[in-house]
Amino acid sequence: MRSLLSVSLIILACLPVKAESVSSAPSQFGANDLLPAPLLQISETDAFSKFVFLVDKEKRKLSVFERNGEQIKKVDEFPADIGAAGGNKTKRDDKKTPEGIYFLQKRLTQPEIPFNLYGALAFTTNYPNLFDKRENKTGSGIWLHAIPDTVPLTRGSRGCVVVRNEVIKKLADYIKLNETPILIFDQVSYVSKDEHEKRRMALNTFVEGWRQSWEAQDIDKYMSFYDKEFKAPGFDFAGWKAHKANLKKQYEFIKVHLSQPYIVQHNDQLLVKTLQRYESDKHIDYGVKTIYAVKSGDTYKIIREEWAPFSQKAVSSAIARENSMTAQAGNIQQTQ
Repeated sequence: MRSLLSVSLIILACLPVKAESVSSAPSQFGANDLLPAPLLQISETDAFSKFVFLVDKEKRKLSVFERNGEQIKKVDEFPADIGAAGGNKTKRDDKKTPEGIYFLQKRLTQPEIPFNLYGALAFTTNYPNLFDKRENKTGSGIWLHAIPDTVPLTRGSRGCVVVRNEVIKKLADYIKLNETPILIFDQVSYVSKDEHEKRRMALNTFVEGWRQSWEAQDIDKYMSFYDKEFKAPGFDFAGWKAHKANLKKQYEFIKVHLSQPYIVQHNDQLLVKTLQRYESDKHIDYGVKTIYAVKSGDTYKIIREEWAPFSQKAVSSAIARENSMTAQAGNIQQTQ
């Protein structure tokens, strides 16, 4: 199979880099400028969101990025308020805004929410996410919401990200519930194009290596991608290994097609979400695969996997579209 990340994906990364290659912000965002380190490339599949929100707590800004061909483009940026207390949220009622990878899940408006506290509109997030729970962080009710125009945007929230009423209405047009990521950083850093590409390729190597070892049914190599504390619904590390070894005995072959993934990274945390088509001589299924991993030395180790059924037509169409685009790219390269 061709490289998993050769075309049409989203990668959001914040890998450690040399100090001289990072800037807190470019003087002007454009084709020849530094690129935001958390965001490398955005997927073209309709199954996932084409927009990504980045929150810079230090600058008190919320930026919206979208796919622009094979490039990324900042389409909007707005002032934002954050928690009244500084730092990363760790416990209930600490009045801090969490930092990490979150998704906007539910839309709330009157009469569900009082206008005087939340303005015209609010969107819930999935804080605490799996990584937060692993670190025993507590609290809930972290939202992206508005406030009335009569309230200062500098008062400090109880941990939410807050914008003006006219802004939340604009942001609503960019949001696909349960799919649009909101990445919250203490400070968003920027890197050169060369560093940008280096990070993309490093993540490509990790994810594609995992896929290839799974498809080859090389159990030992496949399990080398997993943390000893790995958990999946109904499985721990030993149970997962035994399960895969048992399937190897049953199936003459397997094929694993991953299409249109996005890869989200925040410091040492990595989340991969992709449409997956799994095929063997006895079984075929289609679904959304979500992988959670943490940095371990120079690589990553998977700590959890989740799978949910998805439309066969949608998965097959996305894979066919990606294969067609890859073939076209190959033909263009051959004629250059």
